[in-house]
Amino acid sequence: MAQRADLEAAAAAGVISPEQAAALEAFLQTRSAPIGAIALPGPANGEEDLRFIRNFHDVFLSIGIVIFAAGMTVAGFTFLNGAGAFSFDADTTAWPFAGMFAVCAAAQWALAEVFAKRRRLFLPSIVLCLTFVGFATFASSGVLGELLIRPMVEGSSTVDLDANIAFPLEGRLYFLLVALSAALATAVFWVRFRLPFAMGQFGFLAALSLLAVWFLADPDGTGAALPLWSLIAGLLLFSAGVAFDAQDPARRTLASDNGFWLHFAAAPLILNGVLSLTAGGGFWNSVFAQGDPFETNGGSSVSGAIITLVVVIGLGFVSLLINRRALIVSALLTTGAAIGVLVDQLGLDFGGFAAVTLLLLGGGVLLLGAGWHTARRWLLGWVKPEGRWARFFPPEAAAE
Repeated sequence: MAQRADLEAAAAAGVISPEQAAALEAFLQTRSAPIGAIALPGPANGEEDLRFIRNFHDVFLSIGIVIFAAGMTVAGFTFLNGAGAFSFDADTTAWPFAGMFAVCAAAQWALAEVFAKRRRLFLPSIVLCLTFVGFATFASSGVLGELLIRPMVEGSSTVDLDANIAFPLEGRLYFLLVALSAALATAVFWVRFRLPFAMGQFGFLAALSLLAVWFLADPDGTGAALPLWSLIAGLLLFSAGVAFDAQDPARRTLASDNGFWLHFAAAPLILNGVLSLTAGGGFWNSVFAQGDPFETNGGSSVSGAIITLVVVIGLGFVSLLINRRALIVSALLTTGAAIGVLVDQLGLDFGGFAAVTLLLLGGGVLLLGAGWHTARRWLLGWVKPEGRWARFFPPEAAAE
């Protein structure tokens, strides 16, 4: 295989352009190197180069994939309707629908062989990952519905209706198996195409499967346990992201991209888990208690918003240490809502409320972004570039 020095020499001689040299190196590496060791054209100073979009052609293809997937779905339902399989009669089964979605999933996989495996187009690959997993999950849910839900509905299952059970066993097992099938489909997609986005999606679905296991074992206590699950799942995803980052402190390989998407999935789980456990607020409070997500136990929305900002600042500190902006970006929506709660106390009209909230949020992001490298040099001056801690806390290069 051509070495980096050979490609650089060819570019210097004018045989190929520097851009072509970088693209050729990435292509050759993907064909010969194991995942996690694929050296891609790296960003300067360890920046987070996502590499998931190169030009508008990728956007164009992604739009086409979405439209094609929607067309397949409409065509499938139209065909089933014409065949008399689309009705709400008691005798109607889910098998035809499961078959239709399986065919759609197979079509998405075939497209992935072209755009994800052969051409390595990351944005179209992300869309194909979502559509393939979605169709595969619908197909498995149809099969599982016939095997588990239909016997329960028809009264052939042994369900004690007098028992104090929040949900029948068959239903809880159904949710678990559907979650596992979605996670399995994502894992298969990642193994075949090595798409970093699929790693983050798999992490989230694995966490959802963990929640389904919890629901299977304790249906009555699952709602109250959601904050703890959120925190545990978020920390596990964060740890997995750090493990990938430790393989690539310079942020030059696909291991770094795997870490990015895991961090992106971990941040909202950690934020809402901590907020719910410490203050009784958070997303889970708004869903199950139908209350203000920033309203604390015995407190006000203002105190909940302040706690939220403290947690976000903590995530920002961790982001600086591990050189990962994804933690902050993933928590921006919750941060903006918390700032909005505080600004609302000023009694401004809608225009002033929106303006102040957006200015504070955007100004904070700009301030952190502009001082990112300076702050990291100040925080990580004690880390030796060749030391053990450098893999977890990549030191910042000295200012030129």
